[in-house]
Amino acid sequence: MTASLPSDESQLQELNKALAANELTQAAKLAFALAKRGTLPIMQLIGLAGLMGHAGQAERAAELYHLWLRCTESPLLFAAWYNLGVLQIQANEQQEAEQSLRAALAIKPDFIDARMTLGTLQERLRQHEAALATWRAALAQIDPDHPASRPQQIQALNSVARVAALRKHYPEAEDACARSLLLDPKQSEIAAQWISLRQQQCAWPVCAPLPGLAEADLGHSASAASTLCISDDPAEQLAAAQRHPVNRAAVPAALADHSGYLHRKLRIGYLCSDFSSRAAARLTAELYGLHQREQFDIYGFSWNEEDRSGLRARVAQQMDHHIRLTVMSDLQAAQTIRAHEIDILVDLHGLGADGRPGILAHRAAPVQISWLGHPGSSAMPAVDYVLADAFVLPPQLHASFTERPLYLPDCVQIHDRRRTVGPAPSRASCGLPEDAFVFCSFNSSRKLTPSQFASWMRILKRAPHSVLWLAADSEPVRDNLRIAALRHGVASERLVFAPHLPQADYLARLQLADLCLDTLPFSGGTAAADALWAGVPMLTHAGDSYAARLGGSLLHAIGLPELVMRSARTYEDKAARLAGKPQELARLRRRLTKNRDKTPLFDTPALVRNLEQLYLQVARGALQNDADQRGTSDSKPDATLPLVSILIPTSEADSAELLEATVRSALAQHYGRCEIIVSDSGSGDTRYKRLNKLLAAHPQLRYNRAPTLSAEDNLDHCLALALGEYIAVAPAGDLLHEEKISKMMHFYQNYPGIGLVACWRQPIAADGKPLPGGPLMPQAALGGASLAGVLLAYDGGASADLCQPAGLLLKRANLGTSFGHYQGKRYRHLGGVATALAALAGHECAYLSEPLSQYHPTPPAAPDAATLDSMLAPALERLYLLYEAHTRQHFLTDSTRFKTLLAARLEALSLLVHRHHTQLAAGDAQQNETVQQALRLGYQLLLSAF
Repeated sequence: MTASLPSDESQLQELNKALAANELTQAAKLAFALAKRGTLPIMQLIGLAGLMGHAGQAERAAELYHLWLRCTESPLLFAAWYNLGVLQIQANEQQEAEQSLRAALAIKPDFIDARMTLGTLQERLRQHEAALATWRAALAQIDPDHPASRPQQIQALNSVARVAALRKHYPEAEDACARSLLLDPKQSEIAAQWISLRQQQCAWPVCAPLPGLAEADLGHSASAASTLCISDDPAEQLAAAQRHPVNRAAVPAALADHSGYLHRKLRIGYLCSDFSSRAAARLTAELYGLHQREQFDIYGFSWNEEDRSGLRARVAQQMDHHIRLTVMSDLQAAQTIRAHEIDILVDLHGLGADGRPGILAHRAAPVQISWLGHPGSSAMPAVDYVLADAFVLPPQLHASFTERPLYLPDCVQIHDRRRTVGPAPSRASCGLPEDAFVFCSFNSSRKLTPSQFASWMRILKRAPHSVLWLAADSEPVRDNLRIAALRHGVASERLVFAPHLPQADYLARLQLADLCLDTLPFSGGTAAADALWAGVPMLTHAGDSYAARLGGSLLHAIGLPELVMRSARTYEDKAARLAGKPQELARLRRRLTKNRDKTPLFDTPALVRNLEQLYLQVARGALQNDADQRGTSDSKPDATLPLVSILIPTSEADSAELLEATVRSALAQHYGRCEIIVSDSGSGDTRYKRLNKLLAAHPQLRYNRAPTLSAEDNLDHCLALALGEYIAVAPAGDLLHEEKISKMMHFYQNYPGIGLVACWRQPIAADGKPLPGGPLMPQAALGGASLAGVLLAYDGGASADLCQPAGLLLKRANLGTSFGHYQGKRYRHLGGVATALAALAGHECAYLSEPLSQYHPTPPAAPDAATLDSMLAPALERLYLLYEAHTRQHFLTDSTRFKTLLAARLEALSLLVHRHHTQLAAGDAQQNETVQQALRLGYQLLLSAF
């Protein structure tokens, strides 16, 4: 007699017990037996298959589903097909998943979950039009009046918006965002997308209010990239970056070792979506092959598979390693980069379009740098530096960046010189009038703003025989711009729209334009460089932010600074003038053609050399010695010593000969680890040419152009360029004793209580002979409080020598981002005193009486040259220094002495006010209030009890 088989009921009970005990092997055995007989309930099927999938048994779970589907008759077959499809998606079996989801929909066409999942899968498979059709069908099936349908509606609408935008179906994408926001106005990321879509279409105002969302609410939702096109306020741009999801998430643990690696060559990784079609990719197309391979290994990391231009194939050949991150999560991509031990990771997107800042958030490399893609701060703690130049990121912008600037000497933007400019087509073939003056702007539509467009319409009115040639990639955009022109009283026929063309044809066509008009607040960048490369002069209005100053940077670097305007009025006046002065414009075109191959803008090899010097400066870890390629260790700086930065600010007033003499004396220092930074605020290249051979021979010497900066700002710009722990200043014309830095650093290295080291500078005449005078005091260690007392009593006499930056060696930590700060307040006229006081707070000073440098004194200004402002501002600063020192109780703890000094300062200021009361009364009201406030505060302190 044979044993009877277990009943379905008993096997089901055993299956439930096995599931409860998490005994998957036994549970699977029982489930397969039940499924084969068609008696396995669907809930047990779904539950067990889910557990098997999580346990890495997805293939076995799929077998169970297929067995069940073959052997079971059930009205819930669609649910099994759907869950099988989800399992296959999780197992990355995309094609099989699509078949399963379609099988579920064939059985139950109104199964919304399956349709939505199919749309998501189609998007992942890059079947974008199919995905859009799927989500449109889902929306048509969802009952909008059913309360439970709202989450599905929002999901479908957001999906339509995302993919329609990708396919450039902007009106549909905008409508989907608006409908989604009507259902839930608190979706900040969808509001940000809606704003971006309106920017793309020139649908103004881009922050038009929606039900439940006021214009101000929408403005606070704008993405970092959109804000660059909306606002020229650097603080607003930083706030938008701080709102980015990557900056609101918890900071992940760093993958890379902060101390860096030990490599024979630095490994530089460039992070870009596709090294093909994006602006940053086109700009850097020549970069990778120009790197010096004896010092650098070049890696490219990308994730977009499309390469319509064929550029990526050219770029990849220039790299030592090109690694695809296509299917990886941000964490997986960061782990891949970390596995290659990249020394410096350069991100070409930032928070811009197609960027993946999440990769950088994981700290994939010890040093991470932002460049090109997002001309503003990322606000990311994991991004250490931003590449810049002196024009786009002057000292006043430092507070708007969380990254530390790394300055390239001429222009931050790199260019591909291998682009050819063919013969220009006829105007008629491009739809342009033969006899009209052609203004052009081929910037992206998103960079156009109502105020900028209004400015252009005023220009067209002042130049009646002119047209404006624009790039617009869709008819809705063109219609919006035509309507906007009509509202300004300009015939829509005066707008000519250029279709998209391949790069070579686009550059050839561009030559037909007479003058390129740049945009504000987001300057042209790539489009501006294209115009200049094609020989078309460009006019720009330089604003306050990095993004608004890119065009000005390009024009300075190509020797056309007169085309950089400072206001909308001068911008419009200059455009109208050039339209009516063909000879003046022709001279500009000839100069542009002449300068293209002679000025720094398109000198890509020089930019790469400067970039490499920055990489070597900021890399952590060390390069292994290689005597054949890197020289012997005796020729290298002593890496165990603190780095000292010698700052050499120079200007138009300095001769090239004196500057060279100063640089040579800095290069001759016996101290084992110095960098020398020259920042030139003058025009022309006389000083640069004088230093050219020294720059080529000495990697520790760096030259940077800082056009239009004042002397104070140029010194601060030098400081921004510096990487050293200690700072010395050597104005052009100073001659440093070869032991100057060694002797001054001795005190910092051996006396922990020292906060400031000063030395005497020997004044010399034009013939090189010493002038009368001597050190202020013998060599000594001075009490910080006693020296501060001398400086606070400063009256413009000999004690000024004690606090001139050129006579000091300072700790970088005491300086912050600029000279002349004491307790958070900037002192421009008494900047040296403020700098010294900040360094002396709680510390001592060492004074060296020997002449460790020589200098040519500046002749004193004529007595009648003094103005009221030049007398009033220092008097106010002397008062406020006393107030701060007393309030902080740093130095003036003796109340009698404080009152004596305060009374003298108040008397001096009161006398000055009395002598010039008529001029003050007729002057600036704000200045008068400042003076009165200072006097009131002073007398209150003088009369108060101690």
